[in-house]
Formats: sequence, structure tokens, C-alpha cells
Amino acid sequence: MAKKTTQGHVVTILKILSALGFILAAVFIFLLVISQSDKIQLWYQTYQSTLQAAEDRVEAMTDRGLVVFIVLFLFMFKGVFPVYLYPLPALCAVTSTVFDPYISIPINIAGLIILYSLKFMWGRRVGANEVSRILQRNETVKYFIEKDGRGNPWLLPLFRFIPGIPINMVSKLYGAMGFRYRDFILLSLTGYFPLLIFYTFIGRNVFNPLSTAFLLPFVLMFSLVGIATFTLSKILQKQSRRKKKNG
Repeated sequence: MAKKTTQGHVVTILKILSALGFILAAVFIFLLVISQSDKIQLWYQTYQSTLQAAEDRVEAMTDRGLVVFIVLFLFMFKGVFPVYLYPLPALCAVTSTVFDPYISIPINIAGLIILYSLKFMWGRRVGANEVSRILQRNETVKYFIEKDGRGNPWLLPLFRFIPGIPINMVSKLYGAMGFRYRDFILLSLTGYFPLLIFYTFIGRNVFNPLSTAFLLPFVLMFSLVGIATFTLSKILQKQSRRKKKNG
């Protein structure tokens, strides 16, 4: 009964996250529509000089090498400790605020590789016993993630794409299951890359928050997250029914 309850909770949480994604997408659609009204634009003009001054200060920064070092350090620090003070999306967006996309995207990719690798290597070190300890509460989820005992490759990009799924825990699990490191990095980056593109657009347009270029990425991102989370909940339910049918 406990296993069924736990599984039911996982599916319920995924469905709630899916609904939340669609709700947030609707909110940003509403903001996108009303931002075009004359009254809002007139009110917004009173703040544009302040926003422009802030943007000019960022563009005038000279010691950008130090910024790169700090950003990569923050990625590394997040990969070692469970730090919630600065969310990963905010870190990616800030990098995109300071640097042009052709610079910020490689920096963020390098940071993500560091972040993913640290817990992956730690998971490889602790081994299979840690996997059993983490997944012992739910046999269906365990079967779903482990697949052949070495990690489900199709699930990894989905884990990276859905916000809220613990990044370090996923890395640790796949490392402990003996998943191939190169495939782990490639699949992780593949799953997160769409989000990175959204964060890049958001960071580049953060000083123009009522623009379509700033608001539209939120609409697309939350819509896709809602679809992905709902899909994952259905896959988990289907896998559970198949497992019960096979005994």
C-alpha cells in the first residue's frame, strides 16, 4: 500500500506541476497582451530611463574575466552543495545579461558540464547501494528509471527539461548506475538546451521587461514544461499498469 501511495503522490505532483506550467503560460500571455495597451506603454515610459541606465552600466563593465570566473565558481558550488539561494535559471539568465549569446551560451554550457559532472562522479563513487537506498520507497519508479540497471537514457533529457526535478540527485543516480559519462553529458545538455535558449532571450531582454522578446520565452517555456510534465506523468502511469499486468 505504501508503494502505491508513493507512486500516486509522484503522479499527482507531476500533474500539479503540469497544471502550474499551463497556468503560468496563460499569465504571461495575459501580460503580453496588456503590455501593448497605450496606458501601460505610457506608464512604462517613466521607467525606461532607469532601465536604460542600468543596461548601460552592465555594458560598460570592463573586468568581464572576473565575471566568467564567478559564474563558473557558482556552477561548481551548486554542484557540490544543495544551494537554493540562486536558482540555476537565474544564473544562466544573468550570464546572458552580461555577455552576448555567442559568449554566454558557451559559458553556461561549460558551467552545466561542471555542475552535472561533480555529482555524477560522486554517484559513480558511492555505487549501486546508494541507488537502492534512494529508490527503495517505490519499486515502479525504480524500475522506470533503472531500465536495464544502468539508467534510462530516454528519461534523462526529460529530467533535465522539467524544472523542479533535483539536478544533483539525477546526476548522482545516473553515476551510481554506471551510466556512460559521455552519453550522460550529451543527453543532459540536450534536455536542458531548450531552457538555456529561453533563459538567454530572457537575460538579453531583462532591461525591457514589457517587450515581446522578454515575455514570449516565458509563454513558450511554461507551455512546453506543462506538456513535458504531463507526458511524464502519463508515461509513469502506463509503465505502472504494464508492470502490474506482467506481475
